Amino acid sequence: MKKTMILIGLFILTFTCLSAKQEVQKISSKEALEYLTNENYLFIDTRSVDEYIGWPINIEVEGHIKGAVDFPITWFPMLNKKKLEKELIRRGITKNKTLILYNNFGEEIETPLTKMGYNVLILKDGINEWNNLKYPIEKLKGYKIYVYPQWIDDLIDGKKVPNYDGKKYVILEVNSKKKSSHKIRNSIFIDYSFLETEEMWNKPKDEMIEKILLSKGITKDTMVILYGPNLMASNRCAAVMKYAGVKDIRILNGGTKRLEKENYPFVRGYIKPVPVSEFGAEIPKNKDVLIDFEKELELVNSPAAVIASIRSWPEYIGKVTGYTYIDVKGDIANSRFGYAGSDPYHMQDYRNIDNTMFNYNIIRKRWKKWGITSDKEVSFHCGTGWRASETYFYAKAMGWKNIHVYDGGWYEWHMKKDAPRKPIGVPDDAPLSKL
Repeated sequence: MKKTMILIGLFILTFTCLSAKQEVQKISSKEALEYLTNENYLFIDTRSVDEYIGWPINIEVEGHIKGAVDFPITWFPMLNKKKLEKELIRRGITKNKTLILYNNFGEEIETPLTKMGYNVLILKDGINEWNNLKYPIEKLKGYKIYVYPQWIDDLIDGKKVPNYDGKKYVILEVNSKKKSSHKIRNSIFIDYSFLETEEMWNKPKDEMIEKILLSKGITKDTMVILYGPNLMASNRCAAVMKYAGVKDIRILNGGTKRLEKENYPFVRGYIKPVPVSEFGAEIPKNKDVLIDFEKELELVNSPAAVIASIRSWPEYIGKVTGYTYIDVKGDIANSRFGYAGSDPYHMQDYRNIDNTMFNYNIIRKRWKKWGITSDKEVSFHCGTGWRASETYFYAKAMGWKNIHVYDGGWYEWHMKKDAPRKPIGVPDDAPLSKL
């Protein structure tokens, strides 16, 4: 909370030079309710991303006003004008709409939006009054997967935290170098090189997974909290653990990059893990999390399934392979574009400016445009499973049930001579715009 107040203070100072304080009209929840389904109006949640997706941090409200988009006030000082405009457009925040900004209790909200030509209103009693009136609220169904820094700090300090039942927990920094100085206290190091085999880049053998988990003190009932400088690596590790049978997996929303932006006080050392002798279940407990070639081929030919390609647009249409060790361009037959980023090592389509999860409603709308919907059996793939693992957890957090990661990805698929492939180029039935 203190960090948030400091950032808000910096934001106000930043824009004092640009404009004098302007009076913005305030409206009541009852008045605002009339605009909830009006396409000419858009509600903007200026609180933290964590509160937006559902965490009851500063107020006993889980989620946000139905249909609202997130744009925390703390983001404004992080962006110059050009980048700010780009981020606003990504969320459909345009000048032809009237924006209704809100926070918890209707505190003052100062932004450069009016100076930039946006028509702005303020919800005078905030989401608190809205919630008291039982007006529509929504949340990310599985928001508890994505924890935030203060939640981890309070957990370590033995304080009461929401969505935690007191079980044993382990905090893992998923990284490739023990020398990294960016750590959360009480972290255990786990080298992400174990996540892939040399011959095929697939998941490690079940025996190796069990050995690693036991060495880190992890059983099926341990709550595991993952973070690190590479979110894809954290998610890949999470997918392997879910496949093994770990029941409660949490991921630091934004990873190390978020901690850096928030000036989180890092410590330098790891703690020594306390190994355990038994996992508590036969591995894999959840075999369908990471599926093999035969299962993927079955889904490719199933009208009840959809193959979601979590690759860059140039990879998807066969313009580039994306990898130095893959010399064949193309994609899996019947695959649909599931968004990703500029190349195999970035996921801009799924990230906010602080590396946290992008707006889940917008993610869902993008997928729907390409026929990737929760009523189908969905298989996510990329090159070798890292990007697909990240989207697997986004879908899981949305409440999707019948979902998988094709472990081999395009790397394995292109090596199978008889594996059917999508024609090079843009599919004939593709949406008018990929974005």
